[in-house]
Amino acid sequence: ATPPTSRHFNKYFEVPRNPSSVFTGREKVCEELHAHCLPSGKTDIQRQQKRFVIYGLGGSGKTQVCLKFAEDNREEFWGIFWIDASSEESLERGYLQVAEVCGLEAQRSVVQRWLSNASEPWALILDNADDPRLDISRYFPVGNRGVVLITTRNPDCAVHSTVGSRELDAMAKDEAVTLLLRKAGADNTSNGSTRDAAESVVQTLGCLALAITQAGAVIRQGYCKMEEYRTLYSRRRKELLSQKAIQGGDDYRYTVYTTWEVSRQMIEEMSTEAAQDALALLRMFSFLHYEGIPEEIFSRAWRGVHKYRSHIWMISQPLKMLLRQSDQEWDVYPLRDAISILRSFSLIDRNKNDLISVHPLVHSWSRDQM
Repeated sequence: ATPPTSRHFNKYFEVPRNPSSVFTGREKVCEELHAHCLPSGKTDIQRQQKRFVIYGLGGSGKTQVCLKFAEDNREEFWGIFWIDASSEESLERGYLQVAEVCGLEAQRSVVQRWLSNASEPWALILDNADDPRLDISRYFPVGNRGVVLITTRNPDCAVHSTVGSRELDAMAKDEAVTLLLRKAGADNTSNGSTRDAAESVVQTLGCLALAITQAGAVIRQGYCKMEEYRTLYSRRRKELLSQKAIQGGDDYRYTVYTTWEVSRQMIEEMSTEAAQDALALLRMFSFLHYEGIPEEIFSRAWRGVHKYRSHIWMISQPLKMLLRQSDQEWDVYPLRDAISILRSFSLIDRNKNDLISVHPLVHSWSRDQM
């Protein structure tokens, strides 16, 4: 097949599903995508490929934002192509599917070169580029043409952006309340007392989009009323956050807890000391308050470790990086290596003051794995 040369309506719309029927909020990132990722005008020369990176914790709604962008702007693009970027195998498979649909030779390089030379506007969505060991830039078509949207848990992928990046974190409280009420099937989403009851639920769930949609499904299915959810949650948290509604409507393959379990498994598969340190750190964080954890507690712990190095508890405790340290001087590198791994999956955040925070639900999930 040869690249298109004249203006067409949308010809290829290779997107896996519709956005959720109750898609709510995320107006700021949607506005940014509209401002920076639509095709240039007929007379404008696009000087660089438009790449936008959306990153954040699993379950924050990154994929939904891209589905919404594709649906809303279908007629702006001659082709919209969607590829699962969770592994090298899925990326190769996705490119071969594009080749089949477009009548091209079944090679990734052929599809990339075809897109590089296409004169009609196209968008490529690389979804779930979460593996920090995978260089996602190898899968961009070269040149200045097209739009590439990337969703990832890894904030370091923002380095690939040319027109912007956005962290997708907790929803705004009012948006979260509206989403919960719509998912729960409320007749009136503006009723004051109903919104008050819903507000207490979304605060309990840390305003995480996926957790809110699961809670709405639980309420809609009659397990509890809105005002009863927090009581049920306090008794059945693990079951509620692991339960997937059959008629969920958004076709997301993971629940709140299983989406983070995928991250944990990927860290385990790294099979390095730093990866094991990262998992041990996450377990330890689950017994601390989820906000404002200072790095200095580890250097203090190191000083204490060397006083009681031979104690049986010290030998058996999981934070082995402290035992591997020299007796002479605290080396912060192993700690920051482990922190970097957890950050690459958005399981933790670290601010400029080196204070670490964990989303309250990740905090609960980590403790529930014990």
